Formats: sequence, C-alpha cells, structure tokens
Amino acid sequence: MCFLVWIAKLLRHRCDLDHPGGGIAGADRPATRATRLEGRSQRNIPVGRAVRLNRKAFSLPELLVSLVVGGIVVTAITTTLVRQQRFYGAASEILDVRAQLRDAGDVLASDIRGAAVASYGLPFIADSAIEMFTTIGTAVLCSAPSGAVLALAPSVLANGNTLTSLLATPDTADLAAVYSIPAGNTDSARWETRKIVAFASRSLATTCPSSTGFTTVADAAAGVTGYQVTLSSPPGPSVNKGAPIRFLRRARYSIYRSSDGKWYLGYRRCSASGMSACSAIQPVSGPYRAFGPRGSESGLSFRYYDSNGAEIAAGSSVIDVARVDIVVRGAASRRIGLTGDTQQAFADSAVVTVSPRNRAR
Repeated sequence: MCFLVWIAKLLRHRCDLDHPGGGIAGADRPATRATRLEGRSQRNIPVGRAVRLNRKAFSLPELLVSLVVGGIVVTAITTTLVRQQRFYGAASEILDVRAQLRDAGDVLASDIRGAAVASYGLPFIADSAIEMFTTIGTAVLCSAPSGAVLALAPSVLANGNTLTSLLATPDTADLAAVYSIPAGNTDSARWETRKIVAFASRSLATTCPSSTGFTTVADAAAGVTGYQVTLSSPPGPSVNKGAPIRFLRRARYSIYRSSDGKWYLGYRRCSASGMSACSAIQPVSGPYRAFGPRGSESGLSFRYYDSNGAEIAAGSSVIDVARVDIVVRGAASRRIGLTGDTQQAFADSAVVTVSPRNRAR
C-alpha cells in the first residue's frame, strides 16, 4: 500500500510539471484513492535532487581555546609526575643512606658485644679500626676427648634441638675454647684454648652415636653427620662429655677507600696467634663519608672507655675496655630535595654504644 502511495505521488509530480494547471490534458477526472491520500501527506519526496545537510563545525577560535586548555592540563600533569619522581628518588637516597648506617652499626655492635675481651682483649684498637676475637660457632662435646680429637653433635637433630651452631666453618686459622671444670668445682671453671688443626664432618657412628644420649636412631636414619675437631694439643682431664666449646676467629673491622674512590666498612680475617697478619680486605657495607682525623666528620670512628668512663688511648691487647662508642656518617651521592625544586646535600649519622659481655669485671 505504501508503495502504491509513493507511485501515485510520483505520477502526480510529473503531471504537475507537464500541466501546471492541474489534471491530465485538461480532463476532469474524479479523485482517486491515491490522490486523496496525497492530500494527507505532510511533505513531498524530492526525486532526483541532492539533499544538503546543514551541520555546524568547530570554529577556529574554539579550536585555539581547546588547544590552550589541553596544553595547560598536560603541562600540569607532567609537572606533577616530574615532582613525584624527584620526591621518590630523594626518599630512596635518604633510605639508602640510613640503611647503610644501620648495617654498620648492627654488624659492629653484634661482634663487639660477643668479643672475648676478658681472655684476649682487643689486639688492636684505633680511631679507624678495631680488632677482636669473635665467636663464629658453638657446640657440645658428645663424648670425652680422645687425645686431641673432639667429637661434636650434628647441627640438626630429629627432635628439633640445636647442639651445634656455626656462623662459619672453623679452620686452621681459628681457635677452639673448651669449658673445663677442675675437680668438678664450678668456681674454678675456665676455658682451655687450643689452636684448631683440622675440622671435618664425620658419620654419627664415629662422632655422636645414639648411645651418647645426644642423638637418636632417627638421626642416623636421616643421614645427618656430626663433626670432628682436631686440636693442636689434648685438652686437660677436666674436660668431660657435654662440655660446651666455642670457636673463635680473629677479625679486624676498619674503614677503607675502595678502587671506586668511595669509603666502605671493611672486614679482614687475621691470624689467631702471633703478629697480626690479615688477609685482603672485603667490603661489608657503605659507602660512607671519607675518613678524617679526630675531630672531623669522619665516615667511621671508634672511642674506647674503661669501667670508670675514662677514655682509653689507642694501643694493643687492651683487656680493660668496658665500652666502645661507634660513630658512622653517611651522605647521599647527589643533591636531593623532598619538597619543591630546592636541591641540597643530605647527610646523616648514627651513634652506637656497645659493651662487650665477656669483659674483665
């Protein structure tokens, strides 16, 4: 039906073009259904004519304003991101400096606190270095000494107990201190020190069998091993089964300048007896500020005091050291700024006071 209406409109449009007065060749024709419907149409359908859409676009001023506003927004975002990046970079530098200060303080405090000062003193002390005998391990004798050979329990037991604990494997440059109780009198107990000749792992059958009471059948089934230590000479007869043993290592901490031109806290392992002969220095933490003379802002400095609070001058074999003050100073590698665009040098320091537990009383 709609198609017929459209055809009728099209024909009438052609007739109007041929006969503007209306009708076909001047004849009077009754109105047809199509022509009646034509009167109801609200619009004509143009045929053969192009339809032009009247749509508006952005004007040049509008485009310019949009570009300016967009540029301002992008600049603000970029500036914020750059400042945030600078802030996080500066915060990271500060955290690194403080972490290095904590590392040096923790390492030095731990070793000085456990140093065997009462027995061996501090073999070498200076404002830039300290030398001490540190404990690198402890153990328990599974049986009485067999000459100069000691048998130790394994590090891990099936019941979860720990009878042997080693921070480092003892060797021929270390010392072994065995607890001795003469005649069973605890008031006269002492540590007998011997140089280590050999240290090795051995099966439980030869070191610490279940018959000793320190291990069980489950330990042997698990394949764990004990340890065997050979000393330079046999310990005294007062060293019995179950006696504790400590392993000591002579070490030196000092500040030194590395090949990269920066200053670090270094560690050297030294000979246990005789003149101090130390191995090549190894970095522990850093970098720190450069070393300077006393009174300057040196990267690392030591001060030593006795039990009365009097300062002890640098010397050797000091056994009456009761307190050690450690000052560590660090600085950022570049100028930094947490707020705004102001860049400045950042430096921080830490002061640690430690008293050796095994000091003369």
